[in-house]
Amino acid sequence: MTGVALKKKIIKIIQDNSYYLEPLDTGKSKNIKEPIIIKSIIFDIYGTLLISASGDIGTVDGFSKTDIFIKSLKMAGINVCNSKAGIKGIKYFYNGIQQSHLLSKNNNIEYPEVIITKIWKNTLALLLKDKLINTEISNSIIFKTATYFEILTNPVWPMPNFLKVIDILQKKKIFTGIVSNAQFYTSLTFKALTSFSLNEIGFKKDLIKYSYMNKEAKPSLKMFKSIILNLKNNYNIAPEHTLYIGNDMLNDVYSANKAGLKTVLFAGDARSLKLRENESRIMGLNPDFVITDLMQIPELIK
Repeated sequence: MTGVALKKKIIKIIQDNSYYLEPLDTGKSKNIKEPIIIKSIIFDIYGTLLISASGDIGTVDGFSKTDIFIKSLKMAGINVCNSKAGIKGIKYFYNGIQQSHLLSKNNNIEYPEVIITKIWKNTLALLLKDKLINTEISNSIIFKTATYFEILTNPVWPMPNFLKVIDILQKKKIFTGIVSNAQFYTSLTFKALTSFSLNEIGFKKDLIKYSYMNKEAKPSLKMFKSIILNLKNNYNIAPEHTLYIGNDMLNDVYSANKAGLKTVLFAGDARSLKLRENESRIMGLNPDFVITDLMQIPELIK
């Protein structure tokens, strides 16, 4: 994304189309054993730092959302000429994602991630070619449409106590970072909903890894390995002194454990808690800790 004005517009879109959400009880209890020496904490975002109405980024069945697709186009300033733009557009959109994944897998990327703006650019170009829309496709239009569609299909809200616990960790001089499946609007969501960017509240830039920037998503270990290298080289912190906190037993606990990090399952919202009980890769695997509220994090630290 380029341009301060466009970033401000995206932030405004998120603010204007977001609403308060509360986490849903999971029925789980915290499992905190003896606290351990921790020097850094790396977080997942969707379902951990953000309540996610759909449970994760990009998980809504788009084929049932043609109305939201049309609404997103119109709100972004696109002139829709034919109602078929919804049905065809959804098809182009998800076919684009599938084709991108297939191409990446052919290039030996096991868990591919798309750059969502490229998918939208191609989708809108096809709709324009079909004469279902007649608006010139600018960079601004692409970013706005992508943001509207995401926020309307997957409303999010900060998890309770998010800012409080990050402030506590900063005072304890715990380095904080992110490893998350994400797109360009993810980081702007924090600015929109809390008035602060992740960097402004203390997250280290070199400890923030998003899937779309790496073209590879969890449960790939690529982002984790990059974080571990930066922790070692820039902060002299070993993996065993680093916690990874996430809501998914496969994407988060399994991956972080395999990378050598200590793991925390966040069981704070029923929408997003993914236990993956039938997943063979996590058979016999237990997180080091289980928490149900972000304010329980300080209890983990010796």
